[in-house]
Parts: sequence; structure tokens; C-alpha cells
Amino acid sequence: MSYIAYICSPNLDLMKKDIHPEEYRFIVFKDISNDYSFLTRSSAVTKDTVVWEDGKEYPLYKLEISHMTHPFYTGKIKLIDTAGRVDRFKTRFQKQMDSATEISKAAIEAKIADDANAGDNSDAQAAQKAAKAEVKAAKIEKKRAQRAAAKNAKEEEKIAAEKAAEAGEQAPVEEKASDSATEQVESAEVETTEAPESEAPEATESKDDSVTEGEA
Repeated sequence: MSYIAYICSPNLDLMKKDIHPEEYRFIVFKDISNDYSFLTRSSAVTKDTVVWEDGKEYPLYKLEISHMTHPFYTGKIKLIDTAGRVDRFKTRFQKQMDSATEISKAAIEAKIADDANAGDNSDAQAAQKAAKAEVKAAKIEKKRAQRAAAKNAKEEEKIAAEKAAEAGEQAPVEEKASDSATEQVESAEVETTEAPESEAPEATESKDDSVTEGEA
């Protein structure tokens, strides 16, 4: 009981000071779906005014729905299209769909361009690989040709050396044969020169014998 008396004491100021907005005043709220209006205090910002039943002019705040038209209180579902909300929503939704379509188209085109660039890059890479392979094959073929030429040169040198060796072996044999032939010729000449000398004394001896026989 003392608590209630304390709360209800006229000298007790329980409300905080300077917490209410300055624009807290009487405003007429009007449901534009059925023209229902009521007067109450509010700090809502509005520029319109209206003359109320008491003849005074109050600020006017327009509502799209109130307790007189809300389905929770009326039990009826009613589509209220005030100021073209549905049309605005459809327009905004269509814009979003168009922008999404444009974005998807741009993404598809970008992907196609990327794929084309990737294809071009792959073709260029393939061409580069083919060129490198050709250069490598040419180098390998050149090395093979050089090796074959070197091998042929070595074989030719070997053949020439063998021929030179054979020619060198035949030259002493020919020289020996010529020497033997020269010796035979010289011995024959010696014999021919010695033969008259041996025959000459015999002739003189025979002549002397004939002379001695004559004398006898």
C-alpha cells in the first residue's frame, strides 16, 4: 500500500525530462484504402494538413493499411495497390531480370571470348611446339650427317693408308727384283769379258806348237 502511495504521489516526477521529441503533437492518420481517419499523438513527419471534425487544422499522415483494413482484424485478404506499388515492383523486378540477363549474356560472351583466346593460345602453342620439333629434328639430322661424313672420311683415310702400305710393300720387292736383274746382267757381262782372255792364250799356244812342228 505504501508503494502504491509512493507511486501515486503528486510530488513525485518519475518521467525523465527532455526525452520526448519537440514535434510530438496531434496528427490525423488517414487510411487511403477506405478513407478511414483517426486523430492521435505522434512525431511522424508530414507536410500535408487537414481540417478535423473539431474545426481545427492538423497535420495529415496517409496510411496504406490500418486496423480497419488489415487482414488480421478483418479476416479478409485484400490486395491494396496504392500509388502503383505492384506496378513499381513489377518494373523493378523486370529491371533486375533484364540486368541479370545482360550480366549473364556478358558473362557468356566473356567466357566465349576466353575460350576463343584459349583456343588461339593453344594453336599458337601447338605451332611453337611444332616449330621447335622441326628445329630439333633438323639439328639431329645435321648431327647425323656430320657423323656419317666423319665416318666416311675415316674409312677413306683408312683405305688410302692401306693402299699406301700395299704400295710401300710392293716397292721393295720391285727394287729387289731390279737389283737381282742388274746383278745377273753384270755377271753375264763379266763372263763375256773373261771368256776371250782365256781363249787367247790357247790360241798362242796352238800357234807356238805349229811353229815348233814346222821347225822340226
